[in-house]
Amino acid sequence: MVVPVMTEQQWNAYHDIRRAVLFEARGLIGYDANHPDDRRDGHFPLLLLLENTPVGAARLDLMSDQTACVRTVAIKAECQGKGHGRMLMAGLEKFASQHEVKRLLVNAARDAVGFYEALGWTVIEAGGENPVLTKELRTRPQW
Repeated sequence: MVVPVMTEQQWNAYHDIRRAVLFEARGLIGYDANHPDDRRDGHFPLLLLLENTPVGAARLDLMSDQTACVRTVAIKAECQGKGHGRMLMAGLEKFASQHEVKRLLVNAARDAVGFYEALGWTVIEAGGENPVLTKELRTRPQW
């Protein structure tokens, strides 16, 4: 289940996952758990919970024109390769649709491009350090 980060315990798990996967595992330093973008209006930090245990994190940043940007997608190292990334993205897409988002963008790490393509994303800018991909969200008819 994908849930918005609300409690102090959830914030700690969110930062722990991102710090470990996106910084420490890549040999980077300088992770900022107090970065203002995480708490900016229209930005939604999300956790993937399995049996109430946080295993993944991402942030959805609402932009204009029913577009949102997916940021800092991370799955705990010991949970990778088990379909949890797919679960996180499915929950994120559902959350985005509930906020009337019709188009998602992501600046992906090069080694994650195949993951996104397998989920129906399309590369729109291949140059640069982080390729940009997009995905149109299907909208359900209102009956």
